[in-house]
Amino acid sequence: MRAEQEHLDGLPERQLADRLMSIAESRSVRSLGIACCSAEMTGSPTVGLYLLDGLKPELAYSSHVAEGLLDNYKAGFWKCDPVLDCIMTRGCAADGETVIGPQQWRHSPSFEMLHEWGLAYNMGAPLWSSRQIVGVLFTATTDAPYTPRTRQRMEMLCRAGSLALTNMMNVGEIEAHRGAIPVPERAATLSASLPPRSADVAIRVCRGQTNKAIAREMGISDQTVKEHVANLCRRFGAHNRTELAALLLSTTSRQ
Repeated sequence: MRAEQEHLDGLPERQLADRLMSIAESRSVRSLGIACCSAEMTGSPTVGLYLLDGLKPELAYSSHVAEGLLDNYKAGFWKCDPVLDCIMTRGCAADGETVIGPQQWRHSPSFEMLHEWGLAYNMGAPLWSSRQIVGVLFTATTDAPYTPRTRQRMEMLCRAGSLALTNMMNVGEIEAHRGAIPVPERAATLSASLPPRSADVAIRVCRGQTNKAIAREMGISDQTVKEHVANLCRRFGAHNRTELAALLLSTTSRQ
């Protein structure tokens, strides 16, 4: 990882631009996954590309990832994944060690799951279309933590990937791909469908509570609540809290 990181840091701007262009020009989900791997911008060949099907991330492409790790994530770990929660709340790249904290990381369920399959650190970033998060790109590595520079490269990679996904959506490629993905039965409640903190905020929004009341009950800041609400609005395509509450309730009633 250290040698790969030095390679990334020394990558000429022209070569970097060419790699980003190859990602942005992808015309299928599979070609996007391959382009993200071949660009070598994350410092690791381990990549998982997920599309959001409703509220759940569905695997669309993976490379150098053990089937057992993918199965564990699909079986329910995504519901308590702090990296996914951070991505969906803040809308930016995040790595597990930074989110949890260096001292706590090696004692966390995330590290234990990665370690079981020969990995040690993970990172993810959102894929956007029409101001909504429509997918997530994950990567993992074996030996050294991700750096701010690598997170920045991940952001750049995902911005290029977002352009590709937007183009695919315009021509119906994403819907065709989703039709080929077996979608398991969705959970019956918001708590089972959203990351834990987001679910807690969503439930309180549905009750009509103010940001201050939510912050007080959850023991978090008003600003953090605002970020959760803004993310939920983006995720559900709502323009305000009233519309968000209506969409959340209608989504729950359909599950």
